[in-house]
Amino acid sequence: MSMAAGARHFSNSALRVVATTLALAFLLQSCVNVHPLPDDVVHLSTYNIVRQVRCETRKAVIDSILGFLTSDANHEANPPKVDDRSRATGQRFLRAFEAAPYDFAGPNSMQQFDPGLLSGEANVIVSLLWSTGVAYNFDLTMLEKNDFDPSVNFIGLWSRSGLSAGLNGNFDRQRQNERQFTITDNFGDLVGKLRPDYCKNQIVEANMTYPIAGKVGMERVVQDFLVLTLFGNLSGDSSKDITSSKGPPTMVEQLEFTTTVGGSTTPKVTFVSVGSGIHVADASLGLSTSRTDTHKLTTGLYLVPEGEKLLGEAKPGIFQGLIAAKGSAAERGAARAVDQFLEQKLNQTNIIIQR
Repeated sequence: MSMAAGARHFSNSALRVVATTLALAFLLQSCVNVHPLPDDVVHLSTYNIVRQVRCETRKAVIDSILGFLTSDANHEANPPKVDDRSRATGQRFLRAFEAAPYDFAGPNSMQQFDPGLLSGEANVIVSLLWSTGVAYNFDLTMLEKNDFDPSVNFIGLWSRSGLSAGLNGNFDRQRQNERQFTITDNFGDLVGKLRPDYCKNQIVEANMTYPIAGKVGMERVVQDFLVLTLFGNLSGDSSKDITSSKGPPTMVEQLEFTTTVGGSTTPKVTFVSVGSGIHVADASLGLSTSRTDTHKLTTGLYLVPEGEKLLGEAKPGIFQGLIAAKGSAAERGAARAVDQFLEQKLNQTNIIIQR
């Protein structure tokens, strides 16, 4: 067969295979995101992720307050940590909250709660929690890769000679988006000033596949901060020399979640040569796609100076050894604690040994 005839045969068969291969590849990889966001995976916007974390924190504060006030152990301790008046107040608000958690107009709704309704040590402890600032630093990184590496092999058969050739190509794409911001709150405002429907349907369960979209464990953060502040001699400014650390009680915690999903496929078609000329021997698609989402949530808790004053005025036997010092407002203090923590992490030297 002449080269012209072989070329015509190539046009009628090989090019059709190549065109079909390309069309299928682009069809399979058509659903890519130029601007990767959490919405692409869990259909949950950044705003709603923040909303869920804030509402989880609010629920943790309410549970800590009402749990402390209604605990039998606290009421029956000698001397009691919660007196009769404070216990009755806690029980009244607990019943109302369980019956209507998003009510704000009722006389016993959490929006009407105030530490001034309590007396004795219960007033001091709840006031401490009420005076705590919290800052959340969100670092959301989304990386998406889409690779297309096709190959086509040709073979030419003549009576006394053989010729083969392979064509390979690649069309690889990668997009990464990092979104970082800080939200600040005050525990008292979280409980009493959020609009009634803000947290409705926002209290969710843990999401083991995409953790930042579910419950992240703020209850333990709130409770541990309170216990460490009251009984653990919690200090502040943890990013500096621990031997000379002074300041308001501060705690910073960082959670990091990584979710990777992906897959690849390399379908291959093998052709049987018939007659002479140039034929397609085989053609394959090299398709792979992956999505890696890395989310960091850094939470800082900070006791406002008014709360420190309460610590200094409380019974020495209960709050023995706690440090009292002047500081800034609660939310700015919490944000500064997060900033110091992140700066410390940024300047930290990491050594990675691979083998």
